[in-house]
Amino acid sequence: MTQPNPYWTLTSPLVTILGLYTNVPEGGRFDTDQIDWFHAELAAAPTDRALLVALHHPVYSADAHHGGSESMGRALDEAIAAAGRVPDAVLTAHVHNYQRFTRTIQERAVPYLVAGAGGYWHLHYMAKDENGHDLQVPWQTPDQDVLLDAYSDDRHGYLRLSVTATTLAGEYVTVPRSHESWRHGPVNVVDSFSLDLVTHALG
Repeated sequence: MTQPNPYWTLTSPLVTILGLYTNVPEGGRFDTDQIDWFHAELAAAPTDRALLVALHHPVYSADAHHGGSESMGRALDEAIAAAGRVPDAVLTAHVHNYQRFTRTIQERAVPYLVAGAGGYWHLHYMAKDENGHDLQVPWQTPDQDVLLDAYSDDRHGYLRLSVTATTLAGEYVTVPRSHESWRHGPVNVVDSFSLDLVTHALG
């Protein structure tokens, strides 16, 4: 965490991924060098393939432990405005569960994903609604352009993405916790989505 410039751009024929370094304070932090770099990389990213932004601290989270980061959301929105580019998806972690939000930006459906239940033993459970019940999805967040579409907070798991020239598809796969036997905790796909990269609609 003390190395300079630990952020990067990964390019391929089908996808560009911008990996940001949000440091360790709660809520995350960017310095001005990284912000300038991010604006430039976002603007320069090829327009003929999927564009993903990855950062550690989530912009949105409905968990009961950390919550989302307003500062990360503000930095991302400022970069989108400065670069004139909207990413096709935003990948985050930090919170030890899975959550999939859909945000509407310029009439485009943009998945904001939290996938942080890959290994640490202590899962973070979701907050309750105003009546003390589990959140029912789709759940309208306080941000009117953001919906929570799916979550999993009681099992470990991983997010699997596949990209073609026209589609970004995702599956969240859960696995048994260490105290569960394989007979009582099978591997399951608990959420899936498909984003049309031409119409920017989610299916």
